[in-house]
Amino acid sequence: MQALIENARRILDTAVEAEQFGQGTADWTFFVGPEGGLEIIAGAETSLDSLTWSRGARMAWQLHHAGDGIRVEGRSPLERCRLETDAPARAARILLGSEPLYQFADAACTEPARNRTRSVADSA
Repeated sequence: MQALIENARRILDTAVEAEQFGQGTADWTFFVGPEGGLEIIAGAETSLDSLTWSRGARMAWQLHHAGDGIRVEGRSPLERCRLETDAPARAARILLGSEPLYQFADAACTEPARNRTRSVADSA
């Protein structure tokens, strides 16, 4: 299963990087055929189960762009995996929590700073 997940991770990392540079949001299907060759098909309309049986694929992956996220699904005859990214706003909420980390103060409501210095004679 390690090869299935590792290749899914590579596909996802490449898709995320390509999207960051504005290089496309197309869906793709990748598979390793019965002879061991890599084949790539534009689109992801065929199910992975169908692809593994009809083409004799040893392993297959589909790259999907949906909303703000990217998903890669992997399939071999006995294993499955799914990796996906979150939309940036959702990832920020998870990392930062739902409570704000700061508050803006209204300048009209704040009191002027008081002189907080004391002389050595005052402390004696």
